[in-house]
Amino acid sequence: MNRVCILSNLVVVLLCVFLTPGRPLAGEKPRVVVMTDIGGDPDDTQSLVRFLLYACDFEVEGFCTGFGHGHYKTTRPGLIRKVVSAYGRVLPNLRKHRPDYPSRERMMSLIKDGHNGDPHRVGPGMDSEASDWIIRVVDRDDPRPVWFSIWGGPRELAQAIWKVQQTRSAEQLAAFKRKIRVHSIADQDRTAGWVKQRHPDVFWIFSRGLFRGIWQAGDQSLVSPEWLERHVRTGHGPLGREYPPKAAGKVGVKEGDTPSFLYVLPDGLSDPEHPEWGNWGGRFRRSGRGNEYVPAEDRRDGRPDMLYTIHRWRRAYQNAFQARMDWCVKPYAQCNHEPLAVCNGDRTRNVLEIAADPGAAVKLNAVGAKDPDGDKLSYKWWVYREAGTYPGEPPIRGADVIEAMVTAPKNASGRTIHVILEVGDNGKPGLTAYR
Repeated sequence: MNRVCILSNLVVVLLCVFLTPGRPLAGEKPRVVVMTDIGGDPDDTQSLVRFLLYACDFEVEGFCTGFGHGHYKTTRPGLIRKVVSAYGRVLPNLRKHRPDYPSRERMMSLIKDGHNGDPHRVGPGMDSEASDWIIRVVDRDDPRPVWFSIWGGPRELAQAIWKVQQTRSAEQLAAFKRKIRVHSIADQDRTAGWVKQRHPDVFWIFSRGLFRGIWQAGDQSLVSPEWLERHVRTGHGPLGREYPPKAAGKVGVKEGDTPSFLYVLPDGLSDPEHPEWGNWGGRFRRSGRGNEYVPAEDRRDGRPDMLYTIHRWRRAYQNAFQARMDWCVKPYAQCNHEPLAVCNGDRTRNVLEIAADPGAAVKLNAVGAKDPDGDKLSYKWWVYREAGTYPGEPPIRGADVIEAMVTAPKNASGRTIHVILEVGDNGKPGLTAYR
């Protein structure tokens, strides 16, 4: 008999889920390299401020300068150093909340400059400090993939691939590319096309337009100039003061590049190896061109909406931003911290997979969930229909209490159903954990 596979955070056909080479092991932080055209649109600096607040959740492996978005004059690594310097001044307070924030010195050492020649050319004589560094990072004896969070153009990554192709065997090149994961915000220079044409096997999430969901549509009060001044720029120390009050075409929060790293954030909501599942960074589908993924749509008020794949989570990710800005200046007891979501006794952030016969009842529970601040917890179980392959939404009994039950539909044989658990606290601001 075919079986439906249900996860505590998703329901997936068991036979379709395999461990892939380089997939992160449980409990390990994602390896991330930021590639930025900082110095063009100020929203790169906005995103950098938020990214540094999450530096404790990633293994940060590099900040590489480059070009894109009409900015092709001179790279600006000094702008990264300026923000990292501000991060260093609030670091002692951040470590009161999470002791694993990396040092200022470590972060400064990761700033690598890109090539200041032709921003569109890849090949002989075009190596740079950044492209050489990328090769070193990918070559490191570490089974985890390297996520390239691309905020501008990917020229330095393209150059690294070119150099490896020129200097190594076909098998070695293939092994190098298997460790690369790209989430690019638009295609901001010609080198993205160069990679996709010559190396279509590279895992590439192309956030064409979808990234605008970070600020467009949805609740505008959460990205307004007033929200920004109150929760980031004023009274939150030197890092908050580095956040530009406006970016190209937008006063207030823009951060068009932020979805590229929120997508990789290990918050228990998804698995970045599955772009079709969706999370704070959006949801994607295969384009049909090699290993490329392009924006998918979720239904909002009955209509397909690409931007909704991000802004449906806006209150959660903005509340988290607000809380971490408080960490910059306030003691632990005066701040809020994310609760711990537990599902069916599993305390990790892994997606749980449960195989079930059609028509069977599947019990789910959040027993063991807790809040580090002692806040009261709330529970919400719901079906993320678009993330699964079953077209309907089976009802959940007990959708707002600690124990729930979902019945696998009788016509769901061989299909997947994604069930999300949200554990929220009643702190200020309210924070959400997922399974």
